[in-house]
Amino acid sequence: MGMSCLQHSRSSSVRPSPVQAKAPRELTMHDLVHELAMIIMGNEFIIINAAEPRIMKKHKHRYCRHVQLINFQNQSNVFKDLPCKIRSFHVRDSGKLQLPQKAFSRSKYIRVLDLSGCLVEEQSTRSNILLPRSTLQLKLLRYLDATSLRIKSLPESFHTLQNMQTLILSNCSLETLPDSICSLQKLSYLDLSGNTSLTKLPDEFGLLNKLIFLNMPSCSKLTKLPDEISLVSLEHLNLSGCVELENLPKDFGNLDNLRYLNLSDCYKNSTLPESFCHLKHLRDLDFSDCHDLDILPNCFGNLSELQSLNLTSCPKLGSLPESFGMMIKLKYLNLSYGIRLQELPSSLGDLKLHVLDISASSLCYLPDSISNMTTLTEFVVTSGPRRMFGKAQKIKRCLNLPGRTVHRVHKTRTRGSRNIVELAQLNCRELLIGYLENVNTPEEAERAMLRDKSCLRQLVLHWNSSSSENKKVGIYTGKSVLERLIPPRTLEQLMSMKNLVEWWTTRSAEEDEEFLIPNLHHLELKDCPKLKFLPYPPRSMFWYLDNSNEVLPGQGFGKLSSPALPCGMCINNCDFSSDKWHRLQYLPTLEVFNLTFCSGLRVLPQEILCFNSLKKLSLGSLMDLEMLPEWLGNLTALQFFGIRNCCTLTFLPEIMKNLRSLKVLILLECQGIEILPEWLGHLISIQEFAIVVCPNIKSLPESIRNLTALEELYISGCPSLVERCRRDDADMISHIPIVTLKLEEEPEGPNEEEQKLDGGPETEQETQVHRTRGIRGTKLPNALFHNLSNYNHLAYFAHVFAIQLVRMMTYIGFTRYTYILLRLIL
Repeated sequence: MGMSCLQHSRSSSVRPSPVQAKAPRELTMHDLVHELAMIIMGNEFIIINAAEPRIMKKHKHRYCRHVQLINFQNQSNVFKDLPCKIRSFHVRDSGKLQLPQKAFSRSKYIRVLDLSGCLVEEQSTRSNILLPRSTLQLKLLRYLDATSLRIKSLPESFHTLQNMQTLILSNCSLETLPDSICSLQKLSYLDLSGNTSLTKLPDEFGLLNKLIFLNMPSCSKLTKLPDEISLVSLEHLNLSGCVELENLPKDFGNLDNLRYLNLSDCYKNSTLPESFCHLKHLRDLDFSDCHDLDILPNCFGNLSELQSLNLTSCPKLGSLPESFGMMIKLKYLNLSYGIRLQELPSSLGDLKLHVLDISASSLCYLPDSISNMTTLTEFVVTSGPRRMFGKAQKIKRCLNLPGRTVHRVHKTRTRGSRNIVELAQLNCRELLIGYLENVNTPEEAERAMLRDKSCLRQLVLHWNSSSSENKKVGIYTGKSVLERLIPPRTLEQLMSMKNLVEWWTTRSAEEDEEFLIPNLHHLELKDCPKLKFLPYPPRSMFWYLDNSNEVLPGQGFGKLSSPALPCGMCINNCDFSSDKWHRLQYLPTLEVFNLTFCSGLRVLPQEILCFNSLKKLSLGSLMDLEMLPEWLGNLTALQFFGIRNCCTLTFLPEIMKNLRSLKVLILLECQGIEILPEWLGHLISIQEFAIVVCPNIKSLPESIRNLTALEELYISGCPSLVERCRRDDADMISHIPIVTLKLEEEPEGPNEEEQKLDGGPETEQETQVHRTRGIRGTKLPNALFHNLSNYNHLAYFAHVFAIQLVRMMTYIGFTRYTYILLRLIL
C-alpha cells in the first residue's frame, strides 16, 4: 500500500506560508492499518494501567520493548513491575508530576523516554519539579520529551547522557541551562520553546557541533545569544516571540548551514550584523512583526539561495537595498503593513517571484518592471494610495491575476444574481460580501464555508439597513448570520461590519477555546455602535473605530495579550462613557493614538498615561475639550503632537516642557490660543514646528532662540504673526534652516494627468516637494498630495506614521491644509 495508508491531518489553520511549509505535519493513519500494526506489534507493546495493580504484576516478566503508562497517580509499585528490557517508555493521561527518583533504575535499556503525558489538561502544577535521578543512569537514552513539566533546571550531570540526540523541553519552567549540556556531542534536535523564564544560553553553546534543529519560540525573557554561536551543522533556528532579544551576535553569519530562520515577533531587534549576509544557504527567512527593524544591510542581496522572505508588519523599515535584485531564487516576498516603506528598488523586477504581497503599505508608486513578472501567481494589494492601488490593479489585469471578488447576496434567484451558498465553491484572497440582510437563514450562511477558504486575507462584510423593514430584523438576523460566517484563521483585514451587535471570536464565546481569527492585522469598524467581541476582540496591530462604542475590551485580551500589540488606534466619532474610556488601560502597547470628533469630551481620558510607549498623539475637532491635562508632561516618549480645531483650548500647559523627546509640534485651527508660552524653549529636541490658521497668535516667544535643533518653522494663515516674524522678530528665527511664512496657504491644484482614475494612463512625472525636509532626497508624485481624497481605504492610513495626522486633520477628503501637513510630516 506504500504511503497511501497515511494522510495529512486536516486542520482549521490556514494554508501554510512557504516559511511554515517545512514544519512537521501530523499524519492520520487509516483505522485498518492501525489495527494491523497493533496485531504485529502486540507482543512488543503493552499498555500498563496504574489504576489496575493486579494486572500490572503480570507484565513484570513479560518480554516487550515498548511500554505506555496511563493513569499514574503516585502508585508506588508501578515502576517495580516494569519489564526490565524495554526500549521505549511513554507516560499518558497521568496527573502525577513528580515521578519517583528511582523510577528507571531497573530499565537501563531505555532509548526513548516520553514524559509529555504527565500533565492532565487543566491540572494545577507544582512549582518545583525534578527529573527522576534515575534518568541519568539511562546511558543509551537517545530521545527525551519532557514537554510541559515544570522543570526549573536540569542536573549538572546531564552531560552523562552522551547518546542523547533529541531533547524536547518545551513549555517547561527552565530558568537556566547547565553548562554541561554543551557536552552532548550527539545532540541534533533541541526544543526549548515556551520557556518564558529562560534568560540566556550557556556561553559554550556553540560546541554542539551536531545540532541541526534549535527551536526557541516564545522564550520571552531571552535577551541575547552567546557571542560564539558557530553551530556548524545548524539548519533550522526558530527564535520567534523572543520579545526581549535585541540584537544578533556579530558573528551570526558563521551559521554556514542555516536553511530556515524565524525571527518573527522579535520586537527589539533593530539591526542585523554585516555577517548576516554570509548565510549563503538560507532559504526561508521570517522577520514578520519585527517592530524595531529599520534597515537591512546593503549586502542583503548576497542571500542568493533565499526562496521565502516575510517582512510583514515591520513598521520602521523605510527602504529595501538595491541588491534585492540579486536574490534570483526568491519566490515569496511579503511586504504587507510596511507603513514606512515608500518605494521598491528598481531591481525588484529582475526577480522571478511567485507571490508578492504589498497590502496596506504606504508605497507611493510601483516599478514598471513588476508588469513583466510573468512568474507571478499572486499579487496581493488590499489597500494603499489610489494611484498606486490603481496601477496594481492594472498590473493584475496585465498578468491575468485575480483581484477583489465582490459577492452580492440577493433574496431571490434572478438572472445574474447569486446566493451566499455559492461562496462555498469560491476561493480568493480579497472578498466583499454585500447585502447580507438578504441571507435567508443562519444555516445558509454557514454553508458558505468561509472558514475553509485558506487563501482569504481580506474580508469586508456589509449589511444594508436603509429600509425600515431591514432595521427591524437586522439586529436579530445580523448576529445569527455573523455567528455562522466564521472567517478563516488567515484573515488579516476585517472592515465595515455595520449594524451588528455581537461577534463570537471563539466557537461559543468562551475563553478556553480556539481563537478563530489570530492573524488579523487591521480592524476597521464603522457604524457598529453596539458591536461587542466575545470573549475578547482580535489582537490586531491597527484599530480604526468610527461610531463603534462597545468594541474596546472590557477585560483585556485574555490569553491573546501581547507585549507589543496593538500599536496603533484611531477613535473617531465615538460617544464613550467614562467606563468605556477606562478600557484604554488594556492597550498599554499603543505607539500611535488619534482621537477625533468625540463630542462631549471635556478632558482627555487619564488612561492615556498607560500608553508607556506612545510616540504620536493627535487630537482633532474635540469641540468640548477645555484644557490639556497636567499629566500630559509624563508622556516622555512622545515624539509627535498635533492639535486641530479644538476651539475651546486657550493655552498649552507648562507641564508640556517635560516632553524632551518631542520632535514635531503642529497647531492647526487653534483659534482659542492667543499666546505661545516661554517654556517652549525647553523643548530642546523639537525639529519641526507648524502654526497654521491660528489668527489670534500675535508673536513667538523669545525662548524660540533656544531651539537649536529646530529645522523647519512653518507659519500660515496667521496674519499678525507672519508680519511680526518678517520684521521685528526676524532675528529670533534666523538660526532656523527652513522658515516658511505665508499669510494664506494656497497649494497648487493637481494637473490633468494626476486626476486620471484607475486603469488610465499613468504619468511618470514627479516633482521634488518644495523645501521638504521630512523625506530627504526622496521624490514623491504630486498626486500624493493633491488626491488624498482618492485614497483607497483611507481609514487604514489613520495608523500610518507618515500620513496618520493628515488622516485625523482632514478626516475625509482634501482640504487646503493637506499639502502643508503632508509636506511637514512626510
